[in-house]
Amino acid sequence: MTTVRPEPTDDLGTRIERVGLLQGDESYEQTLQRLADLACETIPGCFAGSVTLWREGRPYTVVSTDDVAREVDNAQYESSEGPCLDAGRNGTTFVVEDMCADVRWPAFGAVATKHGIMSSLSLPLAVRGEPIGALNLYSRDRDGFAGAIEVGRMFAWQAAVAIANAELYDVTRKLAEQLQEAMASRAVIEQAKGVLMADQGCGPKEAFELLRQASQRENVKLRDIAQRIVSSLPARRR
Repeated sequence: MTTVRPEPTDDLGTRIERVGLLQGDESYEQTLQRLADLACETIPGCFAGSVTLWREGRPYTVVSTDDVAREVDNAQYESSEGPCLDAGRNGTTFVVEDMCADVRWPAFGAVATKHGIMSSLSLPLAVRGEPIGALNLYSRDRDGFAGAIEVGRMFAWQAAVAIANAELYDVTRKLAEQLQEAMASRAVIEQAKGVLMADQGCGPKEAFELLRQASQRENVKLRDIAQRIVSSLPARRR
């Protein structure tokens, strides 16, 4: 039984353009999940999809629209062969029209057919010509992506830009949070030093040494020791 594929609509270009839009309140993983979901909504024939990226030289599925996609991806990682790996490494689009007839990746094909996947489309994700991963799409129909390859390529191009931007945004946000935390830590440590200097009649170096010793002795972060001292001050001394 073959699923009837929807014809491209007037809003197809708009939907593809939406791929590149970052949502300010989204996390990195949420952005990628939105991309995977939108891929299945946009690309005709798609039953399930996922995004493969590399971490420390090893591929992993960062998001998927269905557990089946993740399991089929894992079969490729375990055997070190499959269309999503080749697409991500070589920057080339790979189409499997019939899982039962394709012999290029036998381990992948066996797991895919076991889960009812009859065809697949693996699209490279690249930024400035450098591959960063692959967009993996799976269909329950033989030749499920006939006529959808160009749409998939347009989508993958926009998705790669969105992923790169999301990574940059995520790194920038984390750095800003770390800087803010460092500034807050320094402020509370200085307050605690002031308390110790007043209580112990010591200088700033000696006060800091007392904090450091307490941190080591109790195996508690220096900032937490400082916060405890500041929080324990009577109201009249704050």
